[in-house]
Amino acid sequence: MTKEQIAAIAVVLLLGVVFFMRLYRRQQEPPKEPPKPRPLPKTGKICCPMCGAEAKLTGKQWECPWCGDSGWLK
Repeated sequence: MTKEQIAAIAVVLLLGVVFFMRLYRRQQEPPKEPPKPRPLPKTGKICCPMCGAEAKLTGKQWECPWCGDSGWLK
């Protein structure tokens, strides 16, 4: 075997050991719990006070897609 072949085999073995160690370490870690999903904001429909079109209600705010008016709910 030539020096180049020995060096190539050494590099492949070194990369294999590094890959194996990362994989082995990952299996030993306890599994993490997935994050809890946040609740979605309440949505609904109301009539726009400016034009009378159906406005979208999101949480404490409303917005009219027709005239662009928006505001806060009290």
